[in-house]
Amino acid sequence: MAAFERFEGVSDVRLKPRILRNLLSEHVPHEKQPLSNPLSLSKVVSSIQTHRLLSESSTETTEQKLIEKWKSVVDDWVDRLLTLVSSNLPDKSWAGICLMGVTCQECSSDRFFTSYSVWFDTMLSHIRNPGGSRIVRVASCTSISDLLTRLARFPHAKKDAVSHASKLIQPIIKLLDEDASEALWEGALHLLCTIVIFFPAALYSNYDKVEAAIASKIFCGKTSDNMLKKLSHFLALLPKAKGDEGSWSLMMQKLLISANMHLNNFFQGLEEETKGKQAISLLVQPGKESPPPLGGSNGVLNDASVESEQLIVSRVSAIMFCCSTMLTSSYKTKVNIPIRSILFLIERVLSVNGSLPRAMSPFMTAIQQELVCAELPTLHSSALDLLLTTIKSIRSQFLPHAASVIRLVTSYFRKCSLPELRIKLYSITKTLLISMGVGMAMHLAQEVVTNATADLTICAEGCDALSSKNPKPSNEMVLRGNSKKRKANTGIDITPHNDAIEVAVPDNHPSSPLSLKIAALEALETLLTIGGAFGSESWRANIDSLLMAAASNACNSGWADAYSTRFLPSESILGPVEFQLASLRALLASLLSPSRLRPAFLAEGLELFRIGKLQSEMEVAEFCAHALLSLEVLIHPRALPLDDLPSLTNRYPEGQRRNLLTSNKTNGIGNGMTDHPFLDEDDDLCNRWLETDDITSNTENQRAAETTVSLPEIKKLKLGENVPTVVYENVQDDVAMVEPENVQEDVPESTERARGHASDETATILEGDSAEIENAEIQHVDSSHQRDRPVKNSLMDAMALAKEKTGEEARDDSDDDSIPSLQAEDYLSSSESEHESNA
Repeated sequence: MAAFERFEGVSDVRLKPRILRNLLSEHVPHEKQPLSNPLSLSKVVSSIQTHRLLSESSTETTEQKLIEKWKSVVDDWVDRLLTLVSSNLPDKSWAGICLMGVTCQECSSDRFFTSYSVWFDTMLSHIRNPGGSRIVRVASCTSISDLLTRLARFPHAKKDAVSHASKLIQPIIKLLDEDASEALWEGALHLLCTIVIFFPAALYSNYDKVEAAIASKIFCGKTSDNMLKKLSHFLALLPKAKGDEGSWSLMMQKLLISANMHLNNFFQGLEEETKGKQAISLLVQPGKESPPPLGGSNGVLNDASVESEQLIVSRVSAIMFCCSTMLTSSYKTKVNIPIRSILFLIERVLSVNGSLPRAMSPFMTAIQQELVCAELPTLHSSALDLLLTTIKSIRSQFLPHAASVIRLVTSYFRKCSLPELRIKLYSITKTLLISMGVGMAMHLAQEVVTNATADLTICAEGCDALSSKNPKPSNEMVLRGNSKKRKANTGIDITPHNDAIEVAVPDNHPSSPLSLKIAALEALETLLTIGGAFGSESWRANIDSLLMAAASNACNSGWADAYSTRFLPSESILGPVEFQLASLRALLASLLSPSRLRPAFLAEGLELFRIGKLQSEMEVAEFCAHALLSLEVLIHPRALPLDDLPSLTNRYPEGQRRNLLTSNKTNGIGNGMTDHPFLDEDDDLCNRWLETDDITSNTENQRAAETTVSLPEIKKLKLGENVPTVVYENVQDDVAMVEPENVQEDVPESTERARGHASDETATILEGDSAEIENAEIQHVDSSHQRDRPVKNSLMDAMALAKEKTGEEARDDSDDDSIPSLQAEDYLSSSESEHESNA
């Protein structure tokens, strides 16, 4: 009995050959055993990829015996697969080819490089066999694609890889021409795309043949829409086979000419005949020959067929999709995009709405017009996709053509009514705003606002009530009038039940689908983010109220929960959640967008986000938490906004600026905001922002004025026999008043002489007593009547105000001459001062 072998775990190398041996014996059939269960191959592939059973990876500590054992098992695996691939039974051959593709991806580099040529030739024989099974040929195309993808990782084998890939072109062309199976076409296209991406030189000699084969499948009229997109995708990649600018430009020229030629037949009688000639003149310069048609002689339309309108629309849509892929795919060299021709094609399609021009005689019957109108939405959708792709591909370089695009978008907005097309229009608008910024926002703002307001279908009564100062209560209203009290109800009525979310709309206004509402909300969000500051006077207030109402309506009937509707179709699951998120994002953009006024619905928005943060839907709760964090700066502003404030350096010299800064540090910037030295008198933003701080500012000014004159200053006066009593009162103008007692009535002969004498004496006193200077420093008194009035000395100012009150001396208008006139004998001499101090 063999000894029991213990393994270290799932990653033990000794387990890998054992697992591979079990899979080979139990699930992979041999030559005499039929394939009992094809679904078992999925388990084999999953085990190989999970445990890397074919990697043959080893470390220095791996025993040589174990390495040889693993190699032997992989050899048996490859031999079994080659036997199955060469089998005459389709099911066994299909199983072997499928597992061979997985082997090409998972085997070691040494084994692949030494065996890929044999594997390639074995699978190529099935593609070349016209009488072979379709399922085997499809599997061969897929597995060879995997082989070429792995071979592209070996740079030194590039020449041999191109030689192998060249052997596939002719068999694939024959396969496309002979077989009518879309599954086989899909496999062949997948293999051709791999060759173009990794080994484009293999297609160089057969470039025109491949183009003709693909174009014939596009124009045959027997392919599905999904297959048409795949054919168009490969046709857009085909210029990469040559890699030069001429190949890309020629392919784009062929596509645009082919689209316009097909539209000549489709729009006959619905547009002017000169449209087709004008389109061709933009593509082909005068004096030059027109390029050969796309696909040679293929694509000739039989106008008498009943399905001619459907064929034209399918072909033009496929061509437009091909142009879009060419614009978005990377290319080796820089190319010139024919923007004018592309825009003309788009405008030509969108300008036709199915109505017969009155100036032209009718060239079609009513049945033909009916068929055209039935196919126009599909054609318009393809044109809008091409316009969106064109804007995304060139972004800001689209600026020279911005005027024509704005005209095109605005005109189509007014006549487009289908929700699917309007959603694409909103997407185009978002791309234009993001690509070109504020300039585009100023031109498209009114159009976006008008259409988004109509598509959101908020009831007119609710919106009018939101925009008015005194809204009336109504059952359809979501927001009620805001109270000035902080503890009042926020006005948001949100009931926590799980009924279907539906916006209240008037009976005569049809409700828009949720997808259209989401597109409108996203367009408004982008508009507010890009150019919200430029709509304050025209549309900003209405949009803010509209978005507040939309968000409240979205959450009014209960917060959406994706888990509670998990058994419903996917559209029903994601619709309410996405709609609530879109409305909340738009509301946040409304609150954060720059404006001269504080957000009108800040309190309601905060309450809505606070409630949403507590909901069970994680995506909604996460966004609401993010919104509350973003709105924190509006709730507790750290400082005044610094927009449009004059520079301190430009308005004040260096010395005066230093004094102002010192005064601000002493008195506080908040004392008298109307006299702030750094703000203009007519700054409405500052006044509105700080209108609630008036009472605080006045109180602080009064408190600053309540000071007392120091005793040494009073002792230095000698006005008659009595010393005046200085009293400071809290008056309206926040100034100090003086009540004189027995003040001398002698008026000096010259005010100017006395004022100059007093200045000299004051300077002498200040030089002799530095301790008393601290009580007489210059202060900056804030006043609503005089800005930046310097007060030299509180005592001197008191004397001046006393003389104004008694009428004994007229005050000069200059702020610099506020020092009162004093006589020489008003001051004590040094001897008298010493005598009084001794006494």
